[in-house]
Amino acid sequence: MATYFLDSSAVVKRYFPEQGHRWIVALCDAAQGHELYIAQPALVEVVAALCRREREGSITLAERESLITLFREDSKESYNIWPVTTDLYTSAGDLCRSHRLRAYDAVQLACTLALREYTLANQVSELIFVCADVGLLDIAGAVGLRIENPNTYP
Repeated sequence: MATYFLDSSAVVKRYFPEQGHRWIVALCDAAQGHELYIAQPALVEVVAALCRREREGSITLAERESLITLFREDSKESYNIWPVTTDLYTSAGDLCRSHRLRAYDAVQLACTLALREYTLANQVSELIFVCADVGLLDIAGAVGLRIENPNTYP
């Protein structure tokens, strides 16, 4: 059992048969006993990604709606949602001062770092940041996070 923080780019892979899909599905299997966290903004980012796929024609409107419903159910049942506070927004802004980050990526990273502090203070298993964005993974590694890229798995 481990503690994982899933960036939106990793969560989306749970719903599409693409590189890393099987690995993410296995990771999210409740039988594994992992603690899974997502940032509160993922509730918007994942839905936006599903809507973009429908607009691009890779899924139908009915599939989009079904996947959004499934994601929202999973968000209640599978994931612990890390809330964003004013302090976390400040931390995200500070990360932007020292790293080249998009706004939501900075928020995701700030949430992950806050969760790492929590896990260390409460002697919870080591936190692993899961993300499919190589640039964000590089920064996460630079700030001392243990990282996993689902794209390295079939």
